[in-house]
Amino acid sequence: MKMKTRIIALLCVLLMTFGSAMLFAGGDQEKGGEAPEVIKIGASVSLTGNLSRFGNMVKSGYELWADEVNARGGIQVGDKKIPVEIIYYDDQSDNQTSAKLTEKLITQDKVQFLLGPFGSGPTFATTAIAEKYNIITIATLANAANIYTRGFKNVFSVLAPGAWIFNSFIDMLETFEPRPTKVAIITPTDNFPMSVANGAKEYAAKKGFEVVYFEEYSKGVKDLSSTILKIKNSGAEVLMGSGYLEEAILTMRQLKEQKVELRAIGFTTGPELEDFRNNLGEDANGVYGVSWWMPQMTYSDPLFGTSSDYAEKFASRYDMELSYQAAGASQGGLLLQMAIEKAGSLDTDAVRAALQSYEGSTFWGPIKWDETGQNIAGAAVTFQIQDMEIKTVYPPAAATAKPMY
Repeated sequence: MKMKTRIIALLCVLLMTFGSAMLFAGGDQEKGGEAPEVIKIGASVSLTGNLSRFGNMVKSGYELWADEVNARGGIQVGDKKIPVEIIYYDDQSDNQTSAKLTEKLITQDKVQFLLGPFGSGPTFATTAIAEKYNIITIATLANAANIYTRGFKNVFSVLAPGAWIFNSFIDMLETFEPRPTKVAIITPTDNFPMSVANGAKEYAAKKGFEVVYFEEYSKGVKDLSSTILKIKNSGAEVLMGSGYLEEAILTMRQLKEQKVELRAIGFTTGPELEDFRNNLGEDANGVYGVSWWMPQMTYSDPLFGTSSDYAEKFASRYDMELSYQAAGASQGGLLLQMAIEKAGSLDTDAVRAALQSYEGSTFWGPIKWDETGQNIAGAAVTFQIQDMEIKTVYPPAAATAKPMY
């Protein structure tokens, strides 16, 4: 009798241990069991707050992908098609809120996979939670280096490393006659912009340009007049700014106020948006921007078609300007879909292995991940506002117009 009691007690302990492990094992809970009715995917994004403009772009990109997949019956998992359901929460543009909501998505909503928030700051926080629970995150809009240097196995980027984004702009400068030699770089003290600025500084020096001025300023700054004066006195011929829309507009206005003449001005964020042109009018002409994706690219895939096909689908659904942020979000969903289909399973280990082995291209462009989860196949393009329209100008293979210098 005592032996029987001990066996029952041991079985109860094993059952409790096994059940607890299954509760927090991400996609593993489907291994060996029946396929679920839906594939639950979580997304904490900035729908309000200072990042809401881009957060809503990201949400639109996720929605477009999910609707395209579900219109075809869902994701093919083995011999069954399973629709996807994306559960959204508003992180209010706050990193810690995003982390808390991610934990809620995993522990309460029981999502099997995660699509990342907008920005490197919240993604740094949320991927730590996802790693804790062994949940894969497709980090759609986050490429600061420190996200990928922590030894995590469950984070995969869509974007190439942020430090590379100005490379095409700097390469373009080399082709100009007369060739500029002195550059200035300014950046807010924020995760992604600083990685961009430091990468641009290193690459410009490598290419033989002299970085005569480099400054970090407070995020959300309302006055850059002293910075502009220093740029003017530095003798810089080119300015690169890695800040956000409002800072790009402020920079342009105060350059004009102080009558600073430069051969080329480039920003990571701002020129691609209508607000930039609407606020600056004719003063926006000639300004360069850099982007991870443009609709004029010639890549394609079976779900979205060509890059221009994707742009048409987006325009038919949303009354908002298409940018790489929305396209990157759709790409994140597509990559997860392809990995699940290749694995033929929702098992976390199987899907992770499918992601790690993938090398190819979609409407977005080329993808290949290194051992840290960074996309090392992607590259940015440079565009310019010409006659108040955006024209891709570099590299020549992607260009729809020549740069106006």
